Amino acid sequence: MGTQEGERSWVDVANDLLSRCNVNLRLRKLSDCNADVFITLYENILGETVPDYIALACSQEDDVHNVQSVIDSLSLDYLQISLSHITGENVVRGDKESIKNLLEIFDGLLEYLNEEINEESQNGDELNDSPNEDEGGKSKEPTSLEATEQRNTQQEETSVSLSVE
Repeated sequence: MGTQEGERSWVDVANDLLSRCNVNLRLRKLSDCNADVFITLYENILGETVPDYIALACSQEDDVHNVQSVIDSLSLDYLQISLSHITGENVVRGDKESIKNLLEIFDGLLEYLNEEINEESQNGDELNDSPNEDEGGKSKEPTSLEATEQRNTQQEETSVSLSVE
């Protein structure tokens, strides 16, 4: 695969991620993946604001800080793996390998979360299909475990704003 073709496929990955997050933005080249794109992906996929986010980024240093905050949060709060091979500075400078690595992480994370949501909704359907009746035909109250699981599922579904395909 040639360099332009390889770059094009990563642009497609980025555009697919943005589209699946219902973000109306189309990138034309890999260098268009700037700090704002990664902050948008983080917030849309995880449903949270970036920790220690500088809202009015006025300089390249602010962009580096914001992207590094994205990387650090993914590493420490979500993935529990080292992402030391990706730095905010390299991403902001346009290092293609760093941008590709970060896109790959977001792509995998979105895929994983979509699978989890689908599994939970299927499990929820199975719970709803099973009758909650005792032998006398009376409805019985859900156990505290069932109620907690249903409440957690509802909270997770509301906190993550993803478009499930």
